[in-house]
Amino acid sequence: MPFFILCIKLRKLIFAEKQNFGKDVFMTTGRPINLLTMEYPPMRGGAGVYCEELVHAAEKAGHLVRVLGPTRITGAENTKIIKIPIKGSQDWTCSWGIWKFLKKQTLEDDYMHIAEPGALRAMIRFGWLLPMPKTLLITLHGSEIPRFSCNPIEAIFFRKLLRRAHKIHVLSKHNEERLVRFCPKTKPAIILAPGAPARNILPSSGSQDKRNYSKKKLILLCVGRIHPRKGQLELLQAVKALSDEKKANLTCWFAGPSTHKKYAKKLKEMSCSVGPKVKFLGDLSDEELRETYQQADIFALSSVPKPNSVEGFGFVYLEASAHGLPILANQTGGVEDAVLDGKTGLLANPKITGDLVEKLDQLLGEPGLRETLGKNGLEWASQHDWEKVANRLYHSTA
Repeated sequence: MPFFILCIKLRKLIFAEKQNFGKDVFMTTGRPINLLTMEYPPMRGGAGVYCEELVHAAEKAGHLVRVLGPTRITGAENTKIIKIPIKGSQDWTCSWGIWKFLKKQTLEDDYMHIAEPGALRAMIRFGWLLPMPKTLLITLHGSEIPRFSCNPIEAIFFRKLLRRAHKIHVLSKHNEERLVRFCPKTKPAIILAPGAPARNILPSSGSQDKRNYSKKKLILLCVGRIHPRKGQLELLQAVKALSDEKKANLTCWFAGPSTHKKYAKKLKEMSCSVGPKVKFLGDLSDEELRETYQQADIFALSSVPKPNSVEGFGFVYLEASAHGLPILANQTGGVEDAVLDGKTGLLANPKITGDLVEKLDQLLGEPGLRETLGKNGLEWASQHDWEKVANRLYHSTA
């Protein structure tokens, strides 16, 4: 592309105030919804779960969906997968590969859903060089705003892309508030719709009724990638600070892939000195994870706030509640939309030293509290449904 044409396009982008809020929204007669994502099975993680569950729910509700993603992704037999020849990351090579693919599509007639951070970053970088899709939906999981607004130039392109969207899906009030502060003009386009437990993780019928909340020997389960933002180190420190009596009756399980080698090494070294037996289960299959939830007695994931990363919601909290587990978490990001403090779990203030220890000690020492929180959690999790989310995002409001 000649440089002067590139400059003209850039100037139009920076000074244009074109907004699409309230215009045509998703209807699935005719062309399908194109869901663009870098995360999809077999890759696990919050964004991957979101995309796969949403596609399944949308197809079940009668919507036509195509998943556009990197070569490694797979899907159910009836799911239409379009593989883009990229490895799938947020680097410039992958972003350029996405642009090259999309420029060959008839976007003016398409329904486009930018469903996770890697796809969003590609569109921030090169989306202004593409024609406007007939309908554009963007999902923000939580960390996109702090991550994509650090660089002033990237922040400009990010705001412009958000203003082009017909709908912007956020999963928590925290995300909604942060988005409005970053780009106030997006407020009419925002859809607040929390996610739901992954369907393959849900317990079998009646299995929750067999849970024994008065057990003396307890298993504390933490599910999440082994990473500083997930707060596993803080959780182990809280366990270490417990009384010897409490630690004698406790076993700690950590499930999830190690995505930060130095942190994982530090965590395993510390696990040898906390007192209770600590097991690292690795990245479990859906069936293995479902059984692990069923064996556990308390769920704990003490995510901590980081400058460029935040717990936007946390599907694992709802998964744990679906299994009747009382929850321990930190009050950060969008966790409050997934865990109801004092009703389905206990939220500790990460800014108050010892608060996590106090809440953990309380859960371990009060079987009645564990039962109340666990049973309330069952009801809370049952109120969340992926089909409701899909219908809110993809049905016309006209």
